[in-house]
Amino acid sequence: MKRWLTLMVALILAALVVPIGAGAQGKDTLTVALASNATTLDPHMHFERAGILVNINMFDSLLHRSAKLEFEPSLALSWKALNDTTWEFKLRRGVKFHDGSTMTAEDVKFSFDRVLEPGSEKKKSPQYGNVRAIKEVKIVDADTIQLATDKPFPLLLERLVFFPIVPKKHVEKVGEEAFGSTATVGTGPWKLVEWKRDQHIRLEAFDQHWRGRPAFKYVVFRAIPEVATSVAELKTGGVDIIRNVNADLLPDLKSHPQTRISTTPILRVHYMSLDMRSAPFDKKAARQAANYAIDKQSMIQKMMAGLGKQVATVVQPPAFGFDPSVPPYPYDPKKAKELLAQAGYPNGVDITMHSAFVDFRPHFEALGQMLTEVGLRTTVKMWDPGPAWNKYFQAEGKATNGQYGSWGNYSVFDADAVLHPLYHTEPGGWIGKHYARVEGLDKLIDEGRSSVDPAKRKRIYAEIQRMIREEAPSVFLWTQNDTLGISRKVAYEARPDEWLWLFAAKPAS
Repeated sequence: MKRWLTLMVALILAALVVPIGAGAQGKDTLTVALASNATTLDPHMHFERAGILVNINMFDSLLHRSAKLEFEPSLALSWKALNDTTWEFKLRRGVKFHDGSTMTAEDVKFSFDRVLEPGSEKKKSPQYGNVRAIKEVKIVDADTIQLATDKPFPLLLERLVFFPIVPKKHVEKVGEEAFGSTATVGTGPWKLVEWKRDQHIRLEAFDQHWRGRPAFKYVVFRAIPEVATSVAELKTGGVDIIRNVNADLLPDLKSHPQTRISTTPILRVHYMSLDMRSAPFDKKAARQAANYAIDKQSMIQKMMAGLGKQVATVVQPPAFGFDPSVPPYPYDPKKAKELLAQAGYPNGVDITMHSAFVDFRPHFEALGQMLTEVGLRTTVKMWDPGPAWNKYFQAEGKATNGQYGSWGNYSVFDADAVLHPLYHTEPGGWIGKHYARVEGLDKLIDEGRSSVDPAKRKRIYAEIQRMIREEAPSVFLWTQNDTLGISRKVAYEARPDEWLWLFAAKPAS
């Protein structure tokens, strides 16, 4: 225990020695620090939280969610279920895209079709699994569309909160590559001005937005991988909002005259995906050993200031289907060593774990140290978030023995939103198609997402949680808070859906 805590302190102290960056911004500009920029601004062609936080301020979806997590009209004014498999949506009239064109039902249909259309694995949208239940998008008239699913799909409205609508003619004119980089056009409160990769994305308020003008004329998203650097920028006015503030820095930002903290529990769950296809994690005993090896409670208290909650599986307490009766793995290094010996490794085994989760690098290092102490001798490989990591993890699907990351459910408060991408092997599984090999799990996930009976769905998800707790396809860790450092010049609060909905941000009075 002392070894990984010492390592954590050393990493944090080293990170604090940083130069100060840009100076204060203009009063009409809101600047946000993100650990990285997404690889594309095309909202359908990535699944990265950093990209989603940018996209939601550039694009609108059919539905919106309030800060109280209630559905609100957005590009759809109203909606109703016609039967168990068909929903009808009335579209808002006169909505303008950033290029001046008017949104039509054709644009809505096109947006779904480009994600759902069959294609090569390389080109297929990574969000396909979210909406693959939709089998037809029908234009009824200029103001009405219908979405028909192959089976009852109780998550449909949840999935539509983040499903941005893009302009058909513009995308076809400029091409997919330009649309994702220099010619990105949506209907959202801000429009693209400039994107300097790995530096910043600059947006300008869209005067014709149907909600009206936002309080800030410009929004800038700066890519700052180092937490200590973003903290220094926040103090000096170079940025106005930062995310994932380290626990040891909270007291300083709370007491600083220019900064404050806003924090709230969110869906995001941390885990280590284990590659069940090859040794040593093809053995259940080895996977269980990894779960017993981690002192989650100490990490939550000492490295996260208590702003998290240990979980028994990857299903988060706020999500529909969460089963509180499933017990989490306790910290038991002795049992971990015994299980590792049962798996055939009495003298331990060498493994490599990977991550591009730069905000939580000290946690990754500590996890590796604790695995090593029970005999899972871990080399931790930290990747820079970006093209190399995406190619390695998404295209090749090989992270040697496993990878550390987190999942935010696309802010969908349902167990399916984490179970399907992490454990469904095909089609539409995201991490599961590479790592998870739990017999019978695909069938249960499909049954859970295709029933409209809430009681039945809860029974299915309870069974899944007991199954994955036993089979341990992941090391189950904790949920976290969204902890924002915010300039006292800005009125804004963290949201429980982990969005940075900056239309709600205003200059502090």
